[in-house]
Amino acid sequence: MKTLTITSKMSNSGSIHDMASDMCDRDIEFRGSAKFAVVLSAYYGGKGYTTHKTERAAAATARANHEYSLMILDCNGNRYDEYYGELILVGQMNEAHETN
Repeated sequence: MKTLTITSKMSNSGSIHDMASDMCDRDIEFRGSAKFAVVLSAYYGGKGYTTHKTERAAAATARANHEYSLMILDCNGNRYDEYYGELILVGQMNEAHETN
């Protein structure tokens, strides 16, 4: 299992759209053959993410949740945007670190 950790942010900094929580680090666990995660803003609480085996499944979940602040990641920390059912690489997740 691969895990990406979104490190916590300083209390009362940022906005409700931030992926980082001001309470604790957020671990995104890629179990089994999952390669992608759709991560909701820390503001929404709870587990806050879903994992997916395919780009298509991650894109569909992101599209279905378009009214929320979210981020699409792969298990290597790359960030994507959803564009008409496809994932477009937009950069690297800089506030996460990886553990195996």
